[in-house]
Amino acid sequence: MNIGIIPHTGKPVAMDLTEELVNFLDKRGVGYKVVTSPSLDNVSEFDIVIVLGGDGTLLNAARLTSQVQVPVFGVNVGHLGFLTEVETEGLFPAMEKLLAGEYSLEERMLITASVNRSGEEIGRYVALNDFVITRGTFARIIDLSIFVDEQHVTDYSADGVIVSTPTGSTAYSLSAGGPIIEPLLECVCITPICAHSLAARSVVTSAEAEVSVHLNGVSEEVMFTIDGQHGFPLKTGDHVTINKAAKPAAFVKLSGRGFFQVLHS
Repeated sequence: MNIGIIPHTGKPVAMDLTEELVNFLDKRGVGYKVVTSPSLDNVSEFDIVIVLGGDGTLLNAARLTSQVQVPVFGVNVGHLGFLTEVETEGLFPAMEKLLAGEYSLEERMLITASVNRSGEEIGRYVALNDFVITRGTFARIIDLSIFVDEQHVTDYSADGVIVSTPTGSTAYSLSAGGPIIEPLLECVCITPICAHSLAARSVVTSAEAEVSVHLNGVSEEVMFTIDGQHGFPLKTGDHVTINKAAKPAAFVKLSGRGFFQVLHS
């Protein structure tokens, strides 16, 4: 087994834990490599990637590893570890199970977004949690039109809209009043942010459907963000087309806490 180790380099506890993990693997003759700047090229060589960080570090890693079908194992050394499998104190008992093959793989769907402006695609992105279109700090509410498979569904006058996977349903979408969706389901959830309406609700579609969000009459700053980590401004007339990604992300799972146990913790 060849193991990749991706630590959060800005957290001393993650770097200390990386050193302990390296010593653990050395003693057992297991191949490994510490990767501080992950890319498609340097994660494709591994059988499993161990991520030492919080959900943000894991999101970054999973977007990469999904493209080369390498599973990830998350160890929480951050403040938020909803997606990670174990806490720091559980790492080495978990490693014994992992090296013995006592684990399963859980696949989570991702979504892709194509951002179009004046008839041209200006960007293509992949997300594990969500894509968000939202107004800037001082901007007014924005008008958005939602289409599913080219059929008009609804219009929102709102602070923005979240298009999430089932995994992302317990992230920003949940805070905006969206439903909790069991992560092994395959669907897409569309949730308005602070909609100026008594009737605005989330919409859940098939994962095979194509979701399009059109910006109408934007006069001030509107941002498009990917998993809450990367983003750029949008303009009036831009539209974002969202589809299920071709490849899922695979997570290493040990027998332990289930989804609803994690949700309550």
